[in-house]
Amino acid sequence: MQFLLPTGIGDSVWALHKIEAIRDKIDPGGEINVALVGSSNEIDSRALDFARRFKFISSAVMKPFSIHRQGDWIKPDGTYNYMEDGLYQFGGEQYCVLVPNAPLEHGIRLEEWLPQYPIKWDIWKDFRISDEERIRYQNFSDYCVFYPGPLHGNTTDGHNRNALWKPEDWAALGRRIYDEFGLQIVVVGAPYDATYYKWMLEPLLKNDREFWHNLIGQTNLGQLWSVTGGAKFVISYQAGVGIVSTYLGTPTAIFWRPYGDSISPQWFLSFDERMASAWVPPAIIEAGKHLPLIYGRHGIQHIVSEIRRRGWADAKVTAASAVTPEHWGES
Repeated sequence: MQFLLPTGIGDSVWALHKIEAIRDKIDPGGEINVALVGSSNEIDSRALDFARRFKFISSAVMKPFSIHRQGDWIKPDGTYNYMEDGLYQFGGEQYCVLVPNAPLEHGIRLEEWLPQYPIKWDIWKDFRISDEERIRYQNFSDYCVFYPGPLHGNTTDGHNRNALWKPEDWAALGRRIYDEFGLQIVVVGAPYDATYYKWMLEPLLKNDREFWHNLIGQTNLGQLWSVTGGAKFVISYQAGVGIVSTYLGTPTAIFWRPYGDSISPQWFLSFDERMASAWVPPAIIEAGKHLPLIYGRHGIQHIVSEIRRRGWADAKVTAASAVTPEHWGES
């Protein structure tokens, strides 16, 4: 059975929580073959690697289709105008289109999307991270992970458009975390995230460089989530890094844009703020491992206070991680 999903790790992962139940109902015993809408660029290539790591997915490819309705891409309420979930013909082949983003953007919980199909929160037992990607830290365990995100998403077009949260805020937050909790700061991301860190954030670190460690562009996906798995906690721009670290059980704080303040400079695009938690398993929320943050509303003091209140810096890390300190690359 062929499925067509949104591209991007953070988007496609939501559909995977019900994809087996849908297959079992429509095509019992059939394969799950995934097509992601997109192109062959670097971002989409990582999304393919991500999908292929799940044991229940037989194949994953990229298709140049669209999951948006013809005509206006944006609804008057500021959400995307997606196709409805269901069976469609593309190029003479049948696909089951799944777009959980539509209800999530309206603040509807993931369980309530296609409620006739039970949700499977434990798909992560079928997520492959190789032993080579799971090298445990030998000499160094006290660190947290920052994912600052890409340049465009922090400047011109994205959740942090016009820099509601500034590079100076990342630098100051790192200093507070180091001073108050004694944690090193490990910065992660794909190669396309390097520009923001190198141009905007790293020049501000000055004497703090000794406890900042740059891993941007130096990990594949398995290594990335091994690194986050060995962290005390993760603080992330809204993207797959923080979404998956949440699902894998690492305490994670993720930034979202306030409703009414458009993500796009070209048209009004804004999501219900409940989306920040609508995809998170109830058990993760109840355990205090999920902290939604709103740009412009939650600052450094709030974050540090919540880390202290929730005991994130004190928690014992049990997950295997990816690389030893000597392999961190340049700091």
